[in-house]
Amino acid sequence: MRRLVVILMIAIVALSAVGKSLTVYSVTGEVKKRVNGKWVVLVSGNTLRQGDVVSVGEESALTVLDEDNCKMIYLTERGRKSVKEWVKGAAGSKSLTRQYVSYLCRQLVNVGSTKMSHPDTYMQATATVYRSLSTDSLLLWSVSHALSACDEVPHSDLDVTFDLVTSVDNVTVNREVTGDTGCYVRVCNNAAEHVYVNVLNIDTEGNKYLVLPVDELSLCAHLLVPPHTTVAFKSEPFVFENETGEESFLLIATREPVDFSVLMNPFTEGDGKKIDTGLSRKTIIVNKL
Repeated sequence: MRRLVVILMIAIVALSAVGKSLTVYSVTGEVKKRVNGKWVVLVSGNTLRQGDVVSVGEESALTVLDEDNCKMIYLTERGRKSVKEWVKGAAGSKSLTRQYVSYLCRQLVNVGSTKMSHPDTYMQATATVYRSLSTDSLLLWSVSHALSACDEVPHSDLDVTFDLVTSVDNVTVNREVTGDTGCYVRVCNNAAEHVYVNVLNIDTEGNKYLVLPVDELSLCAHLLVPPHTTVAFKSEPFVFENETGEESFLLIATREPVDFSVLMNPFTEGDGKKIDTGLSRKTIIVNKL
């Protein structure tokens, strides 16, 4: 009996253990670290130690990688705490394979990394089984199908929604907006797992734009939204043109990081196969000033 108790205690300690240092994987919103009495903005690839004091703002999120224990940890509550306190009260975490978490850390800290030109790069680089169906083709199929659907709310495999919010007074845009209005995207992930998101804007003439830019290395880490979390992408504002017209916005969410720039390619009908994709659509009437 005593041996069983000891084994259980060791297991509990192992499960609750946190590596001496953590790697910042994803930062959304206002997240800072206290350094020599000053607050410094955190970015992907930074290293955090348990004694570091971190501040997380409203509608912000910090996701870190614990390489020692192969975990992705989500810090989403507003406040200022030491990293040790943050991790202890973390909203959740996800276990990763050692191979995958090591790959993510290497990509973040290696500025000379090769740009991810294809979303299956990870499968190729780590010698895991290559998926016979290209992820980008399946993503395009999901998006083109959603855009061609007649209903206002497209079918979504993942529970995600979004709002457009004015940058000046933080008011949610409903159906109409005046030209030259600056806005940002607020995303609500109601799913029990993290998602990577982007928003596709299609104007009256059919031109397409990605509201959230893809980072230079196409890691998409900055586009991660933790589970059961609402985040505001205030650092990526956009402005409506001062022309009368109608613009459509489509939120796309995926479980794995993909190179969203593929959405700039022409949309074509696929063969009916699919990749689970979260979708949410809004149509905004723009009124000229």
